[in-house]
Amino acid sequence: MYLEDLAFKLNTIESPAGTRFTVEYSADTEILQVSCDINPEAMIFIVKSDEQILSVTPLFKLNEVQAQNKAELYETLLRISPVIPLSSIGLQDDSCVLFGAMPVDSTFDNIVHELECQADNYNDVLVALTDYFETTQETVEV
Repeated sequence: MYLEDLAFKLNTIESPAGTRFTVEYSADTEILQVSCDINPEAMIFIVKSDEQILSVTPLFKLNEVQAQNKAELYETLLRISPVIPLSSIGLQDDSCVLFGAMPVDSTFDNIVHELECQADNYNDVLVALTDYFETTQETVEV
């Protein structure tokens, strides 16, 4: 399934779970940018090789993590990765990402299900890691 076709199909369906997708296709980079209404903040980028479809969702930049807790964060990432359904956690440049890989011959229904799981997993992972992030002071105007 080519990415342009996948984008069209995702933009025009509602999944059995009631999920709707918004997809932008970039022919220049051959990347899909997908958001779904399960979690619109979880932007999923999809690329395709000859053998697999890779979906990547940026979680956070490493500079957002408290410096003194980075080693503990890495251990926590290794521990939680096996229990995240249909997704894995990795490092890409200076960012932590959530990703999934599917064979190129995956059915459309399986692709939809994987994308729904990845969007859902995004919040679960960030909630599990909240204590590792730098806190920012917000000022409240009176």
